[in-house]
Amino acid sequence: MIRDLASWHTYDAYLFDIDGTLLTCTDAVHYFAFCHVLETIAGRPLTLEGVTAHGNTDLGILRDALILAGVAEDRWRPRRHEIQDMLCAFVRNRETELCTTVLPGVHTILDYLSAKGALLGLATGNLEAIGQMKLKRAGLLRYFQFGSWSNNLELRAHVFAAAAEKARTLAGAHASIVVMGDTPADIIAARKNGLDVIAVATGTYTSDRLAAERPDLCLNSLTDLPIPALSPLAAHALRA
Repeated sequence: MIRDLASWHTYDAYLFDIDGTLLTCTDAVHYFAFCHVLETIAGRPLTLEGVTAHGNTDLGILRDALILAGVAEDRWRPRRHEIQDMLCAFVRNRETELCTTVLPGVHTILDYLSAKGALLGLATGNLEAIGQMKLKRAGLLRYFQFGSWSNNLELRAHVFAAAAEKARTLAGAHASIVVMGDTPADIIAARKNGLDVIAVATGTYTSDRLAAERPDLCLNSLTDLPIPALSPLAAHALRA
């Protein structure tokens, strides 16, 4: 495992979480999408009160909210594809209301890794359509060659497993891979898949809480990462 700042840039592939790691949304569109779908399924108004959303998956959030509300599983699980479509449609109809802020250091790190030729992927609890809308609004989607989303995947560990499989398909079976995330769930899911993990305290969790899960690196923000000098060819690509 790589546990020092000086070698953070030596991986073949980087798997990024979205919310709290790459960007933050100051709107409530995604939240109200959950409320809309929950009310449709339960037949009464429901919110996400009491549900852990950070580090969860979209399908997992809906599952946990419905369980908490006492809605029987056989009322919603057979409709999970429809539910996902409803969630995405709600956000799509309000896409222009998404207010995204790119977090500190993100552009610098993504520019550097792209110029260096590293493989950049996404490993996120967002459904694909919703995650892509957020990234487009933030101007970040162009950086990523592939993504692993929560479509039909309730567990974060399964999302990360799919992301690692895609990374090894693209970068080679023995590619070195690191996860970049902002929640204890990211660290736990990475470890379950035998992946290194760099934790960043730009979401809702403090660096002390993240450090308790023993990531390979724990940062206050991505600005903590030193940027090594690029080769002349890579530097030219970055300027271009």
